[in-house]
Amino acid sequence: MKTKVVLLVGLALCTMLLVSPALASDVDTLEIYGNANEDDTIDMRDLTYVKLIFFGKKPETELADAKYDGKINPLDFIQIKLIIVGKEKELTVIDGADRIATVSKPIERLVCTLAHHIEALRILEVSKDIMVGVPSSLDPDFFPEFGDVTGVGDMPWNPDIEIILAQDPEVVILPSCAGPYGYTADEETKLLEAAGVTVLRFCFNQPETFSKELEKNGYVFGKKEEAEEFIDWHEDIVNPIEEETSEFSDEDRPKVYCEWLPYQSSVADDDIIAAAGGKDIYEGLNGEVSSEDVLYKDPEIIIRPVWQGETGYGLDPGNTVRLEGVRMAIMGRLSTVAAVEEGEVYLISSQLWTYLPSSGCRPFVGLCYLAKWFHPEVFSDLEPQAIHQEYLTRFQGLDIDLDEQGVFVYPPLKGS
Repeated sequence: MKTKVVLLVGLALCTMLLVSPALASDVDTLEIYGNANEDDTIDMRDLTYVKLIFFGKKPETELADAKYDGKINPLDFIQIKLIIVGKEKELTVIDGADRIATVSKPIERLVCTLAHHIEALRILEVSKDIMVGVPSSLDPDFFPEFGDVTGVGDMPWNPDIEIILAQDPEVVILPSCAGPYGYTADEETKLLEAAGVTVLRFCFNQPETFSKELEKNGYVFGKKEEAEEFIDWHEDIVNPIEEETSEFSDEDRPKVYCEWLPYQSSVADDDIIAAAGGKDIYEGLNGEVSSEDVLYKDPEIIIRPVWQGETGYGLDPGNTVRLEGVRMAIMGRLSTVAAVEEGEVYLISSQLWTYLPSSGCRPFVGLCYLAKWFHPEVFSDLEPQAIHQEYLTRFQGLDIDLDEQGVFVYPPLKGS
């Protein structure tokens, strides 16, 4: 009898684990309708859970209504089965702007309005053939295959809605992140939806939301395995860095001054500097700072993000005259601070940074460079350029050799 009791208790616990909604602290919920038990995937446990809701055995959850019709019924069972095998005809998701959108599948006519939308979809191996509209100012070195696709203007400041609609898109991806620059896509969303276009809003260049957004789009575009492959690789790089630096005390963190222009700070820098193990001396400040105050704070490291054009894939790694000039100007202005005296002044491409409309999905590469600069002894085995190269070759399908093409940091890392 005692054995039987233990067995029954064990079965009860297994059933609870199988169908209970996941606690927010345990997993990052996949925000797709059909994820009935609100964990990080859609699988048979969701089918079991939605059936228990239907029979009154479990409380209804927000994402249990897989058909998104306001009812829990056998149609939701069928929809979850179809999602599991990738055969659903439509999918309802919560996008990066916390909007609910239902997408008809498969998507055959798509417009992307930011370069990092295309970059993220290239990670997923989404066919270029469905993209009927792209940003007008794509970097030809990084996006060589899109020269014959219609340009639709450039988000966030001058998208051309008339040209977008002229491409007869089924789906348009717009930005989701306002960032410190205050742009939104609210007006464009209204105009496109009024014309019957499905709008999805995603950012794809913010480290804290990137994996989650990519995972959702893996479901939207039928590329779940591709999303999982990249996310696993990405997290194997980023997580050890962040786990290491999360243990650092303030005393362990070098004082970092990051400027975009002379004496111009930005809150966009705070998170990536902290994740790399530094302390932003102007954390939370967006705007002008005084030269006297920078001298007083005496930073140990100076970082200068440099705009695309001064850096990029089309440049000769052996020709860094312009970057050297920028660095020397900084060192001349701040000659008495510790960073200059120790030679700890670094330039990094805006393409490896966050928030910028011109940036891509590569802030994790920037994080690697910063960690290496901030804590060279701790991250002695970290190889940022090798990571960057693998990303280009394996996940972007680009024939770019960073030893021969492209400038992204200055001075170059030793051994790079």
